[in-house]
Amino acid sequence: MITIFRKTRQKLISENNMGKYFKYAIGEIILVMIGILLALQVNNWNENRKDRVKEKAILKQLHKEFEKNLSEFEPVKASQIRTFNSGKVVFRNIDKLDTPVYRDSVYMYSTRMFGGYTYYPSGGVIESLISSGDFKLIQNDTLRNYLVSWKDVLKRYTDNVNIDLNLWANRIEPYVMKHGDFLNAGSQKNIKLLRDPVFINMMFRKQFFQNNIMNSINGKDGLEYYMKEILRLSKTK
Repeated sequence: MITIFRKTRQKLISENNMGKYFKYAIGEIILVMIGILLALQVNNWNENRKDRVKEKAILKQLHKEFEKNLSEFEPVKASQIRTFNSGKVVFRNIDKLDTPVYRDSVYMYSTRMFGGYTYYPSGGVIESLISSGDFKLIQNDTLRNYLVSWKDVLKRYTDNVNIDLNLWANRIEPYVMKHGDFLNAGSQKNIKLLRDPVFINMMFRKQFFQNNIMNSINGKDGLEYYMKEILRLSKTK
């Protein structure tokens, strides 16, 4: 092709036909530019195709990881709900200890308030995306926002659980060991304990922290919602 162009130019010059030569030269430049643009377009198309293949592989990994995370979270959430609901029963009946049926209910459910459940989901895919720079391959802006905020949402849950656990380990458990009876829920020590304002205040505080935990699980800013949205948005065909 280059040889043909060269011979054509030489012929026009030899014929001293400068008008046609300049027109031809301009046409040749335009053809070269079109060729370059087409080559760039093909190259961009090829690179984009490679990026989409890589993105699909990333989304599959992300989906698999969060399927596992959500599955492992289900029993944790169920335990947190039981703990929170137990506290609701206790404080609904705490002023009715003189009635045997309510007193027995308080005895039973107060021991179920002591649970604290940590959760450590896998985050390897997100960490890899950030460290490798492949994060930019994800085209869905909503998914990108969820992934960026994931650490903060998880931290909110973890911080609330740690506050709850620290109250139990540092205040409530030592107090029960000193004034109550872990072995016999209906012992006289525990009867007195459930009328002890200091103990009741600590338990009320624990229920408050448990409510914070539930808030960090539920709603559009909650841990569970984020996991389900990441799963939904990372699903590939």
